[in-house]
Amino acid sequence: MIKTEKILDAQPYFLVCQFNNGEIKKLNVEAIFKDNVNSISANKILKADFFVTAKIGEMGQILWDNAAEMKDENGNLFLCEYDISAEYAYYNSNII
Repeated sequence: MIKTEKILDAQPYFLVCQFNNGEIKKLNVEAIFKDNVNSISANKILKADFFVTAKIGEMGQILWDNAAEMKDENGNLFLCEYDISAEYAYYNSNII
């Protein structure tokens, strides 16, 4: 199972990540949001100061805390993390 081990560089709008197989790859995060640039998550994540807060989650995913909104069973909005799976990051990035 592929996992992201480290974020080596985070600059709008690219992440350079090291994976558990030793490969270092560069992911274009802006491309993920190209068809949904008006979403709440995209508006937050694509701000330079927020973008660099990316971190690695317990399962090796790349995540941003409080970057998405969800509704609970009563219709109340709450903030949650937005994540990119390690597999997506690995297979949609380029070796550098």
